[in-house]
Amino acid sequence: LMDWIMQIQDSSVLIWFLSKGGVLILTTWLSQAAVEEQTSVILLILKVLCHLPLHKASPENMSAILQSVNGLRFYRTSDISNRAKGLLSRWTKLFAKIQAMKKQNRNNSQIDSQS
Repeated sequence: LMDWIMQIQDSSVLIWFLSKGGVLILTTWLSQAAVEEQTSVILLILKVLCHLPLHKASPENMSAILQSVNGLRFYRTSDISNRAKGLLSRWTKLFAKIQAMKKQNRNNSQIDSQS
């Protein structure tokens, strides 16, 4: 499944996957792989998470995956901990940008309505 996801370039298909609970499946797999110390599986899931348009995922699903990835920041393998930190940093910047755009849109609509 993860190899298949990585091959998909159509964002509408990836968003469909997210809307059908794909993030929760990946969260479960990531947590289990971490417990079982399956480093190759963890790395593959982190790569898939980079590929997905997670800004389109529901807040509840994002909360779950954020907690799982956050727990990997201190993983015993530096490659995994560095990738987890990088992914969290990327998401932080992405969500900050989205929030700024939403705020700007709200301000623009308020100005338009006042005009």
